[in-house]
Amino acid sequence: MSRENKTMYTLLGLLMYAPLTGYQIKRTIESSIKHFWQESYGQIYPTLKKLVELEFAVFHIEKVEGKPDRKVYAITEQGKAEFINWLERPIEKIPIHKNELLLKIFYGQHLDVKHNITQIVQYQQKMKDILDSLNVTEHFLMTKRKDDPHFDYWMMTLSHGQYIVEATIQWCEESIEKLERKQA
Repeated sequence: MSRENKTMYTLLGLLMYAPLTGYQIKRTIESSIKHFWQESYGQIYPTLKKLVELEFAVFHIEKVEGKPDRKVYAITEQGKAEFINWLERPIEKIPIHKNELLLKIFYGQHLDVKHNITQIVQYQQKMKDILDSLNVTEHFLMTKRKDDPHFDYWMMTLSHGQYIVEATIQWCEESIEKLERKQA
């Protein structure tokens, strides 16, 4: 069985909102779903070409004065049907989350306890920064987009991220305490 191209569905989903250029797609990802889904330009542009080949999207050339022409992509009815079909299919497997810190902690017995604590403290700070970013997004949605028909769905995905990050911060605190006791 071939691997399902999730990039294709990511792009179709974004095109469900509005016609976009490849650059606008990347910016939209960075401003909305980056904490749980990322795509590179190296994935976006070939996938846009494939969407056009499959007749899931079309594009038109937009002239921009003083700048190169740009391709603006729009989803077709066939693309909408494919996207809805994908949304309706059950999730087949939960992906493995790669986490370099956990890999390092797994092998942490080979380092000084103090170094492991430092690694966790640094990771915890990064998680706090992510939580701050998620909270800013929440404030934006609550104040500027509350009436959007997508609001409840955006808030569910945001809330999931907040719960995961808060749990990770708590895990960091507990792990630091455990290592500090071990060090004592």
